[in-house]
Amino acid sequence: MALSHKIILFFILTTAHLAKTERYDLRKNDEKTETFQKNLRKDPFTVGPSVGPVSSTRKPTYSNTPIQPPRYSYPSDLSFRFSDVGLQRIGRDFIKSDSIISLSLDNNNISDVSPFAFRSMQNLRHLNLSGNRIPKEKLLSLTGNNNLQTLIINNNNDTFDCNDNSNVKKILKESETFQSLEHLHLCNNQLRDIEMPFYIAMPILTHLHLGNNSISSSSAVFDNIPASLTHLNLDKNLIDHVEKDKLRYLKELVMNDNKITQVCFEECQENSISLRGAIRMESLFLSRNQISEVSPDAFNDMEHLLNLDLSGNKIADLAKDTFNNTVWIINLSLAHNILATIPNVCSMLNLKNLNLTANRINAIPSDTFCHLQRLEHLYLSNNMITTIETRAFNLQSLTYLDLSGNQLRQLPAQWIFPWQIQELHLERNYFTELDNLSLTNIKSLRNVYLDENPMPKLNAGSFQSLPGHTTLHLKNIRVNETQIKCVQDNDDDDADDDNNSGYSYN
Repeated sequence: MALSHKIILFFILTTAHLAKTERYDLRKNDEKTETFQKNLRKDPFTVGPSVGPVSSTRKPTYSNTPIQPPRYSYPSDLSFRFSDVGLQRIGRDFIKSDSIISLSLDNNNISDVSPFAFRSMQNLRHLNLSGNRIPKEKLLSLTGNNNLQTLIINNNNDTFDCNDNSNVKKILKESETFQSLEHLHLCNNQLRDIEMPFYIAMPILTHLHLGNNSISSSSAVFDNIPASLTHLNLDKNLIDHVEKDKLRYLKELVMNDNKITQVCFEECQENSISLRGAIRMESLFLSRNQISEVSPDAFNDMEHLLNLDLSGNKIADLAKDTFNNTVWIINLSLAHNILATIPNVCSMLNLKNLNLTANRINAIPSDTFCHLQRLEHLYLSNNMITTIETRAFNLQSLTYLDLSGNQLRQLPAQWIFPWQIQELHLERNYFTELDNLSLTNIKSLRNVYLDENPMPKLNAGSFQSLPGHTTLHLKNIRVNETQIKCVQDNDDDDADDDNNSGYSYN
């Protein structure tokens, strides 16, 4: 009788979900694909370059949201989602249908999955089993899924004992063959080692995500990946060494929060990552390792590099020629290191975003940035800057400059070349008067932030010299006496005269 009740309950659930399931319309497939791609760019786990400073001690929970849209779509295609409904076991031939292309069984309590559970869904392309309790030895033991393209099994906890340190239970050893699989997600699964050849089990795999595990051997990964792999995520592991020529096929490598101490080319120390042979690499993320040395020739093979993140390390100095071969870099972050001077970035002719936040830089000499014509965003906050020389920022495309949290008292006249700056951050410095900022004639300026500067007195004349349409932010500036005179618009003046076009302040 109990079995009959279970069959009836399963039939009811299946019927209900069938009634609610949306049919994919072929004419809307392009629109859905674009939406998926936008969500992919916003997903914090799928790392695009984040050149801003990142600091977090919270253990991440990786997204179970599908990141790859089905490649094909027919009027009869179906997508099923049985999320958080208390499922514990998935038996043989779970559903029989060739119309289902996407199935989500995430956030249940599944501890047993039959190897033949999904074989009767011949067109299944996307499968999500995240947030369950599937044993490690059965994670990839699924047969008959020849068309599966995306498999997500993140946040899987198959042990009830959080203090279980058994290495045997935390090794990935076996896998069935997934001849069409392109995306595999195995994040936050307490994996300590891998003893299975991805190049045999998944011969056309392009994206492999192994973040937030406890993998210490890079050879276990790099010796087993197929030549088709272009994107590899090893974020939050224990890897301290990557040998030469192991990165030759990759376009993106994410290895934040590991144990690397040196970035090198050929002459490498024990705890290092060699970039020799990384000729296809476009994005490299090594934030929050223990890097204290970057060899001058480290990036010799990386002519196609677009995004580089070395933030949160212990880098004190960079040789002058370090970036000579990386002329295509767009985003560079060296934030949260111990640099005393600004490194030579003159060769980066395409650089748009440069982050040097939280270093030990004390001065900005003239022409430090070599007239980089495409630089738009420059972050220099929380350094020890006391001096900025005349025309230090001769950057014609710069729209955002952050100098907050430094030790500036005065800026020289013409410290900037006529530019397109729109937002200027000067919070938490030592400015006492607006005239010390030398902001006259910067017509594009829209926002100036002077929060927490010691300005005991504000003179009306100083406001009148500011560019028109500028908002001045003055929170917590400890004003003792305020003299502010509002500037009235003069209809007789030339409409193009920005100095008489009005201003506002907060």
